[in-house]
Amino acid sequence: MSLRLITPPVALAVSLEAARLSARLDGPEADVELRQVIGQHTRDAEHETGRALVQQTYRLTLDAFPPAFRLEHPPILAVEHIKFYDAAGVRQILHPDDYLVDNESEPGYIVPAPGRAWPATQARISAVEVQYSCGYGVDDSTVPDEIKGYILGKVAEHFAPAGTPKSEFLGGLLDRARVYA
Repeated sequence: MSLRLITPPVALAVSLEAARLSARLDGPEADVELRQVIGQHTRDAEHETGRALVQQTYRLTLDAFPPAFRLEHPPILAVEHIKFYDAAGVRQILHPDDYLVDNESEPGYIVPAPGRAWPATQARISAVEVQYSCGYGVDDSTVPDEIKGYILGKVAEHFAPAGTPKSEFLGGLLDRARVYA
């Protein structure tokens, strides 16, 4: 099994303006560093919660169809395709009517549609591929406030004067967003 990020987010999980305010920076002089720090703490938040914050695309590759596909990094926005090598070795695309996507569960799942079964695959590595998009949306406007608060708090700590104590409670902002399944 392999899960690979195909298309990373194109937007930040918090706006540059909000990050400048948190860091108490004036003007765009530090924007390059600010973007880097936002990215670092966004990745930390995604790792800690098991979520994708801003829309991104993943490819899951397996040697055969499992009973159910587990889709990491909720919320799941869409399944773009399920491709597989049939028993004859011909690459096929599974029709969306042949499967159901559970994007309410976290993590999400894909199962065969009622009355359907997964098709036979060629006995080979990477016989099945699922590509899906996940995240709250295309920009920071749909990222939950508590996650934004965590990122902005970490940005503020990064730019705080030397000797400024760090908050031991920032991580608690992520508690309600964690995926435990």
